[in-house]
Amino acid sequence: MWYLSRTPSSSSSSSSSKTHQPNIQFSTNSIFPVSDDGLFTQICIVQLPNDSQIDHHQTSTKNGCQNPKDQENDSLLSYSSSWEWFAYVCSPTQFRSAAIPRSPSSFRIQVMAVLPDQFLCAKLVVPSANSVLCTYSRNANSFHAVPEMHCRDRNLSSSACAVVGGWLYVAGGFKGNSNRNPNPDPNPSYSEPPTYLNSAERLNLKTWEWQTLPNMQNSRAYATGVAYKHKFYVVGGSADMKHSAEIYSPSSNSWLFVRSFVPKEAEGFAVASLGGRLLILTWSGWLGVKLWQWTILVNPNICGCRLISFFPDQLVERDRLKQHGARMVQIGEEIWVMVDENDRISQVGGSCAWPVFPAPMFRPSDGLETVQKGYIYAFTFRDGLRISWRKIPIFSILK
Repeated sequence: MWYLSRTPSSSSSSSSSKTHQPNIQFSTNSIFPVSDDGLFTQICIVQLPNDSQIDHHQTSTKNGCQNPKDQENDSLLSYSSSWEWFAYVCSPTQFRSAAIPRSPSSFRIQVMAVLPDQFLCAKLVVPSANSVLCTYSRNANSFHAVPEMHCRDRNLSSSACAVVGGWLYVAGGFKGNSNRNPNPDPNPSYSEPPTYLNSAERLNLKTWEWQTLPNMQNSRAYATGVAYKHKFYVVGGSADMKHSAEIYSPSSNSWLFVRSFVPKEAEGFAVASLGGRLLILTWSGWLGVKLWQWTILVNPNICGCRLISFFPDQLVERDRLKQHGARMVQIGEEIWVMVDENDRISQVGGSCAWPVFPAPMFRPSDGLETVQKGYIYAFTFRDGLRISWRKIPIFSILK
């Protein structure tokens, strides 16, 4: 279980996360301080034991009556906690927080998109793979059901999703849960079952009505959905089509099949958009880890990517990404390259909320022992062109 966090104060490695130190200040209502170049600082990822969860109703110690060991155990609970805290970016330099009730406790909440007055959420049934769409109103502190999709037995976790122009787009996936891949990969190498879908639909985020779209040319599951320039991109998602994509244009209500969307050298890839750019990260055992920018489509059969950067620390990161896979997640003005050991941080359409520790500290309590176990890389564009990389530390709480 992973959480976005301020750097733990009890960790001797905390100084490693403070890459951008000059003129650090807290923006109004922001959880994380911001450097003079607009990047969040003192920010990290904290991993809890897999069978634990943050206790959002920590029992306070009064008159020294609580055993310190009991107090430490009280901060790590199973799925019985009835609240989950989330942080979301409300401006390029501001994070805000929200506590969302989780009842019954057999559900986990994942925020898929941040809307003006509410969150679009998925209720994940623990421990199965079922998920149900709903909305959470921050003002009314209440959940509201979202109407069922037209394809009622579509497995949402295996579908490509993105928010484009006030619509939630959902494409592909498979029916039911019987064929669920235990280790979802945007570029699956397993042979696909006959229940893979090529159907697509979209949800109006004002009227909450579903609309059926034309079918894609190919059936795809665990594809990557990306919003870019008012279009919906579905990339990869089948063993023999992993380098291809299909692009839906709302203006023409049609799909364009692009055979060579991802560079052919890629054994695996991740796709995201940032600052008006469509970016593809690829990894290969022979050719390393590279960052590409999608350019103008001239020929659907010719890859329109331009190499813009090599990933740092190639010898280490190439093997790690090849083993675990990765996703690119936008956080503020950066893209974080999340190794797919993380099952909590994901997003739809570039706007999301992430699980965090409870207010007011938004980090592990001082009574918990934390150790730094690694890092991920993040990048942003300087002066509109130059790519700047930095490390985001990962800490682990010891039981």
